[in-house]
Amino acid sequence: MARKPIEKIRNTGIIAHIDAGKTTVTERFLYYSGKTHKLGEVHEGQAIMDFREDERERGITISSAATTFLWRDYQINLIDTPGHVDFTAEVERSLRVLDGAVVVFDAVEGVEPQSETVWHQADRYGVPRICFVNKMDRVGADFEQAVRDIREKLGGVPAVVQQPFGAGEEFSGIVDLIEQRLLAWEPKSLGERFDSLPIPQELAGPCGEARARLIECLADHVDSIAEKYLEGRGFAPEELREALRRATIAGAVVPVLCGAALRNTGIQLLLDAVCLYLPSPLDIPPAIGHEPRSGKPLTRRPDPKEPVSALIFKVTASPAADLYYLRVYSGRVESGGWGLNTRTGERERLRRILQMHAQHGLPVEEAMAGDIVAVPALKNSSTGDTLCDPGHQIAFEPIHFPDTVVSVAVEARTAQERERLLEALRRIGREDPTLRQKLDEETGQIILSGMGELHIDIVKNRLARDFRVEAAFGKPRVSYRETVAGRVEGEAEFARMLGNQQHYAMVRLLVEPSSGTGDRGTARVASRLPEGTISPGLLPGLLETLRTAAEGGGVYGYPVVDVAITLVRARIGDQGQPEIALNSAATLAFREALRRAEIQVLEPIMKLEIRTPEEHLGAVVKNLGSRRAVVEETRFLRSIVLVRGTVPLSEMFGYSTTLRSLSQGRASFNMEPLDYRPVPPSLLAALVQKI
Repeated sequence: MARKPIEKIRNTGIIAHIDAGKTTVTERFLYYSGKTHKLGEVHEGQAIMDFREDERERGITISSAATTFLWRDYQINLIDTPGHVDFTAEVERSLRVLDGAVVVFDAVEGVEPQSETVWHQADRYGVPRICFVNKMDRVGADFEQAVRDIREKLGGVPAVVQQPFGAGEEFSGIVDLIEQRLLAWEPKSLGERFDSLPIPQELAGPCGEARARLIECLADHVDSIAEKYLEGRGFAPEELREALRRATIAGAVVPVLCGAALRNTGIQLLLDAVCLYLPSPLDIPPAIGHEPRSGKPLTRRPDPKEPVSALIFKVTASPAADLYYLRVYSGRVESGGWGLNTRTGERERLRRILQMHAQHGLPVEEAMAGDIVAVPALKNSSTGDTLCDPGHQIAFEPIHFPDTVVSVAVEARTAQERERLLEALRRIGREDPTLRQKLDEETGQIILSGMGELHIDIVKNRLARDFRVEAAFGKPRVSYRETVAGRVEGEAEFARMLGNQQHYAMVRLLVEPSSGTGDRGTARVASRLPEGTISPGLLPGLLETLRTAAEGGGVYGYPVVDVAITLVRARIGDQGQPEIALNSAATLAFREALRRAEIQVLEPIMKLEIRTPEEHLGAVVKNLGSRRAVVEETRFLRSIVLVRGTVPLSEMFGYSTTLRSLSQGRASFNMEPLDYRPVPPSLLAALVQKI
């Protein structure tokens, strides 16, 4: 497949709540573009993009997958992402390198919890997006309610460019408000053919009003449309499309389309919208980074003539060789060429460059600005690293991932298996930055931390299936945090004979609750030492020691967060290596401060959403009360009731089984991390006993 000019490239992702139909939409993209010649169905375990065995078994997307295909005169580099909250890191790293996104909504459910999460992730990276209200053929589909949800719950400005013709079983077509035509698909053609018809008389009024609202929306954000609108003049479809493109790329509006992917309806129009309204690499600002040594800000334009720069945003681990996914921001690199990793300072050989289609790679001769490709078997690189021209170095901002919320103890079945287990976990950890591991020095167990029960279960299955390692897993436990309730000082001395020299240092520091909202979930370290107290070269290492001490655990062994640690006094001896004595004294002083402080244990609080038939509402709410849940909203939606609230994660282990029992298998629930809050005093004593 010949590479298209950069202005014809669309780097786009599909993001949504679980079961909104992302992968079904992606499979239709591939079929109608000619990339595949058979429709892959998720419910039959045949989806091309869900190629992992565990994805096909469970019918969900677990890992993001990339592909490249042509539509009309455009090249679309597409990433299909997971919708389950346990795998939100896959969305995070995908949005970091994408230029645009399609947000898929279920027409019955509207905006769901993970819809909000992925929307705000896209906001954070400034990714323009279009909305696709899917499943218009489901009973209870409500297009207008979905549009209201986008406006009220997400804060988006919906520019509705289509109207459904009917809903539920009566859904039979789509009205294009820009062209003012009714499009009706031929069911027997698998959605490949559709007729363009005049808008029926009974819809002329409502569709005319909807088109007027679209023009008003554009007039609010595009001057050329505002001028003609105030003059009362008409608009050609080309004018509206150009204005909609400008407003979408600017992030002012989100075009809203509709359809039913499983019934093969509306997909071609969605592909057209991706090409018409989402940006090319030329339409977005230059990539921002910094010079690795000086920290001086730098930019890279998407130009093949610029020095090469690329970001590693994903690693796929396998027993054979790891695969590294790159977004090339500038320049060009040939197969067999070299790139400098600015984190390690080492050169990496790009032996082969692959254009990916799910798990299959097509070798290409080179990659240029705007491309998303993969390279196998890099020597010492990981997710978030920058590869660049050694003579024109730049480091891009690494990708940040959320903290883990669940931990579990893991042991090898035999002593011989232990090394294989450690190596397998190391490989999986390179692929998945949200999977953390540490060694419990008292028990010798490996403590594995992840984003939820499903996340841990997937890792367990991968160990057995992909790496042939059998391991014993303990019960999941919550990842608590610690903080201090007030201001406290700690002071300690380190005096020890090491070798033939006396090492001495004294450190006094202040630990207090952190006041900055940007410091939530972290320990902020700073120095108020008078100038000349210690050598300036010793200070960065000393501050890093304090940061590491906080991450290593407080009184109860959990990471210390939401605190400000300030060095206020230090003294060192005139013998030995001062950094050893200083760092040791700082760690001891921090421990002393925590010993004197009033410690608060923080527990993860989850945002909870339950959908249950009305007849089971009482039992569901009563059970939530026993789990310390706070019900914030109860909404009646036709045949079901939507219950929203918050609940401590520690109370929700095994809830899937309980909910099935309470509702005869008819209710469902979703959770996502919200915040950390202090454990109530009445429960703290029992928790401390467990610790």
